[in-house]
Amino acid sequence: MNPILHIEMEAGGIIDIELFPDITYNSVCSIIWLVNKGWYNGRIFYRVVKDFVLQTDCDKRPGIYEEGCDYIIDGEYLESGYTVPQPSFEKYYVGMAGCGGNSNISAGSQFFIMTGDHKRLDNNFPVIGKVVGGFDVVDCINETPCNERLVNGTIKFYTPKTPQRMKRVWVETFGVEYEPPKTKQPTEEYLAGEKEIDAVIDWV
Repeated sequence: MNPILHIEMEAGGIIDIELFPDITYNSVCSIIWLVNKGWYNGRIFYRVVKDFVLQTDCDKRPGIYEEGCDYIIDGEYLESGYTVPQPSFEKYYVGMAGCGGNSNISAGSQFFIMTGDHKRLDNNFPVIGKVVGGFDVVDCINETPCNERLVNGTIKFYTPKTPQRMKRVWVETFGVEYEPPKTKQPTEEYLAGEKEIDAVIDWV
């Protein structure tokens, strides 16, 4: 049985996500490892693009979150040379964020829930799971009013006007033990991009 990730929202409701270790094992291991350390508790969905994605992470951010993920992982998707077939990025599927393309970079903790069908993401980001419960909670967050800001002058970054906070996150593995993820250190270029994103998001 695949592991089930549970996200209890501060505003009420629980999102249940079936993870896909048979498809993107290391990405799933990374999420499970971080969840078991409690580092997603109290975090927010900091990016909400209506009918596209809800995105979150538990990255370390100086002065904001002092504990969390400080690594990246290999990109488990076709454009980075990973050959395991994956589902398309349809509504309610869950993926790992990263640099996309042939960068071979996935953020160690950043994942997103699709709120629309966007197959243009196929083969450029790993599919790590699918929402199997709490669809109404996902749909409610999708409708939250957001501020529109730009990163690098071009990338639209929609940040909720009211924080969409995860109260508690836990995972059921049904007795299966998952390894710590295989990680690598981010480059200075990658970290500079993350700092630019930090500057446009209301983390409180």
